[in-house]
Amino acid sequence: LDPSDPYGSHLIYSDDHGQTWRRGELLVRDSEATPNPSETTLVQLADGRVMANVRSESRRNRRLVAFSADGASGWSEPAFDESLFEPVCFASLVRLSAQPTHARNRLLFVHPDSRHSERFDPERVSQPREHLTVHLSYDEGRTWPVARVLDPGPSGYADMAVTTPGTVLCLYERGATTDSMGATASLTLARFDLAWLTDGQEAAL
Repeated sequence: LDPSDPYGSHLIYSDDHGQTWRRGELLVRDSEATPNPSETTLVQLADGRVMANVRSESRRNRRLVAFSADGASGWSEPAFDESLFEPVCFASLVRLSAQPTHARNRLLFVHPDSRHSERFDPERVSQPREHLTVHLSYDEGRTWPVARVLDPGPSGYADMAVTTPGTVLCLYERGATTDSMGATASLTLARFDLAWLTDGQEAAL
């Protein structure tokens, strides 16, 4: 890598259960179209490919998405997902269910979806970190038809995990002590399931 161009998203991978690690191919390079890519989150799709969802500082304010057959090389050209707003903040992506164990494939994505915030400013790249929202996809991330606000207030970095019974855990930055970005008041662990996310339209797994 050019030391004068330090930004770029890579994958670090292991083929021997963590005994050794290698750097995969560059999946998103810093450019005028995709400035400062970072904080990538991954999920394996039903067809075996890996989907990368990447933070950037583009004025498009949308998440970047790229695909690889093996999760380390041959990444597709990164493209903006118009469904997923980017306030310039860490986000998380996780699988909730997959066939044939379950009737439907389901992916979850969580981020501060502040595009409708009173403090949203179209002239700025970085937007308020609030309105933490969980999105649900039934088609492996092509569309995200379901969204529910987990926390309407100040809320930033969030990470998710799914427990065996189908409960989703979301650990996130909540509240703010000042108006300065990163002045988080507390860390909060939220629990929810599919029934909550779909407002009762689907039963819990």
